[in-house]
Amino acid sequence: MALTERNGIWHWRKIIQGHTFARSTKTGDKKLASQIAARWESDAITEVVLKGTKPVLLHSVIKAFLDARKGTGGHANAQVHLKHFLALPNIRMGDLTLSQLQGVVQKRRDAGASHNTICVSVSYWNAVVRFAQEQKWATAVRLPRMYPEKTRLRYLSAEEEAALFAAIDPKAKYPGKCPRTDKARQDNTDLLVGLLHTGARYREIARMTWAQVDLEGRKVRIHRQKGGLDSTLVMSDQLHTMLTRRKSTAVDQWVFPTKRRHNNNYAWLRAALARVGVTGEAGKITLHTARHTFASRMLTSGMSLVEVQGLLGHKNIQSTMVYSHVEAGAVAEKAARVLNGMELQKASQGPAPRLTVVR
Repeated sequence: MALTERNGIWHWRKIIQGHTFARSTKTGDKKLASQIAARWESDAITEVVLKGTKPVLLHSVIKAFLDARKGTGGHANAQVHLKHFLALPNIRMGDLTLSQLQGVVQKRRDAGASHNTICVSVSYWNAVVRFAQEQKWATAVRLPRMYPEKTRLRYLSAEEEAALFAAIDPKAKYPGKCPRTDKARQDNTDLLVGLLHTGARYREIARMTWAQVDLEGRKVRIHRQKGGLDSTLVMSDQLHTMLTRRKSTAVDQWVFPTKRRHNNNYAWLRAALARVGVTGEAGKITLHTARHTFASRMLTSGMSLVEVQGLLGHKNIQSTMVYSHVEAGAVAEKAARVLNGMELQKASQGPAPRLTVVR
C-alpha cells in the first residue's frame, strides 16, 4: 500500500494489473489514512482481479453510452440530460460518491428544472451505470429512482395567446427598448408561432434547418427528437409568412440560430406571462404548452386521435391518448351539432303530414 503525504494530507496510489488507482484520503491522520487505503485497495482488487472488471473514467463511459445511441431517436435527449453529469470531475466511475451525484440533482433543482425533468435525468444516469456493467467496467453507484408526478395538461386559450404575443411584440413600446431587445423579441415571437403552428417540441423547432423548409410548396418537415416519426406539415398562412421573412435575412443553415444552443430556455416566457398576469393556477405554462395547445385545437376542430398522432409524430397511439378527454369533448359537441341540425331540418320541412286511417 503506497501512501504519500502532500501538504499535510495523505494520498493513496496503487497499480493493480496495469490499472492505476489514486485518491486522496482527505485526512492528515496517517493511521486513519491507512485504514481508508486498505479498504480502497481491497475494493480495487475485488473489482479488477476477482470480478475482472475494468476501471474507467466517467467522461469516457458517458461518451461511449452516447455513441452507442447515435442514430436513434433518444440520442439528442440523452445528450441534454447527461451533460449535467459531464460537469463532474473526470474521475474513475468507481470513485464517484452518492453525494456527488445528488449534488448534480440538487443543482438542477436549484436551476428551476421540474421534478419530472429531473426524473428523466436520474433515469439516464442509471442507464449509464447499467451500460457500464454490461461492458464489464467498474461502475458507480446508482441514484435512487424517482417517480414522475402526474401533471395537469395546460392549454393556452385564445385570449392568453393574444396577451402573450402582445407582451413580446417587438413593435410595442416597453422600458429599455432598443434594437437588440427588439430582435430578441422578434425571435421569441417567431419561435412561438413555429411552436403553435406545428405542434413540434422546442428542440425540433429550435434546431430546424432551412433544408427542412419548402417555402414554394408551403411544407415543413419536422425531425423528431424523441424517437417519433418525422412529419411533413402544410404551413398555415401565418407560419409561411414568418418563415419567408426569416429566410430573406438568413445567414446560415439554421432557421433559429439564436435558439439552437439553448435547452428550452423560457425565462423570457415567464417574464412575459408575469407582465400580462397569466398565472400557473390552471397548470404550469412552458414552451411545451404550445404543443399541448396545438393538439387540443386539432382535436376540438374535429380531427381524430389517429390524425393528431400523425401530426405530433407519436410512434405509439398511447402517447396521443393523453388528449383523449379533449377528443371526448369534441365528439360530444359534434353529437350536439348533429342533433341540432336534425331539429333545424325538421323545422324547415314543416309539420309532419297527418296520417288518415282507412277502416
